[in-house]
Amino acid sequence: MIMKTEKQNFRGFKTLWIRFDQESIDKHQLFFKEHSVRNPEPQHPRGRTLFVLNIPPYVTIHNLKESFTKLCGIVSNVFFTTSKGFKTAYIVFERESSLEKALELSATCTITLNDDSICLTGLAKWCKQYNDSICNEGELKKEIEDYMNNYDKQIADKVANEKAMEEEAEDNDGWVTVSGRKKRGQFALSRKESTINKVQQKEEQRKKKKQLLNFYTFQIRESKKQNLAELRKKFELDKKRLQELKSKRTFRPF
Repeated sequence: MIMKTEKQNFRGFKTLWIRFDQESIDKHQLFFKEHSVRNPEPQHPRGRTLFVLNIPPYVTIHNLKESFTKLCGIVSNVFFTTSKGFKTAYIVFERESSLEKALELSATCTITLNDDSICLTGLAKWCKQYNDSICNEGELKKEIEDYMNNYDKQIADKVANEKAMEEEAEDNDGWVTVSGRKKRGQFALSRKESTINKVQQKEEQRKKKKQLLNFYTFQIRESKKQNLAELRKKFELDKKRLQELKSKRTFRPF
C-alpha cells in the first residue's frame, strides 16, 4: 500500500482512496490524471477520459463505473489495460464537466465499493457469473434463425445474379463468364454437354493415374519374374550378336 496523501502532484497524478467495505481497515490508493496524448485513440476521447493506476484485483469494470458515476457523473465506458494483479484503467465520461469534477476530488476522498453490494465476492460472485453465462434459449434460437435466413437470402441473391450474368453472356456472341469459385449441390449452375464431356474425360484420366500398380504381393512377384525373363532374353541376344561380330573378324598381322 502506497502512502502519499501529502503529495497531490506525483508526476502529474492526483490520488484518492478505495476500500472494499466500511469495515475494511486496509485501503488502497488510486493514482489518476486526465488522459491527454498527442494522438488520442477514438475509444479514449480527449477531454472526457480519466487515466487510473493501482486498481486492486477485486475491482471490476462495473465497480468503477458505478463508483465514478456517483462521484462525478455518468460514465459511458471503462477499459482495463491489464487483467491480472493490480490494474490500469481508462474511464470515459459522457461529459467534459464530469472529468473536471473527477480532477477536483480531494486526496482524502474514499470510495467504498460494498456500500450497495456492487462488489460481489465468493459464492455470490460465482453464482452471478454462472447465471450470466446461461443463454436465453428463445433469444438464442431467434438469433440463429435470423442469421440463417439472412444467409439463405444472400446465397439466393448471389445465384440469381450469376444466372442472370450467364444468360446475358450467352446472348452476346456465345461468350460465357466462368466464376473462379466451385459450386456444389443445389447452388451449382447448369453446364453445357461439351463441358460435361470434358469434365468426364478429365475424371477418367485422373482415375487411371490413381490406379495402384503392383499393389498385391503376387503382382510384385510376377512383375519381377517378367523383368528377369526379359533381361535373360536380352543377354542371350547380345551374346549371340557378339559371337557373330567375332566370327566376321579376320586376323591380318601383315
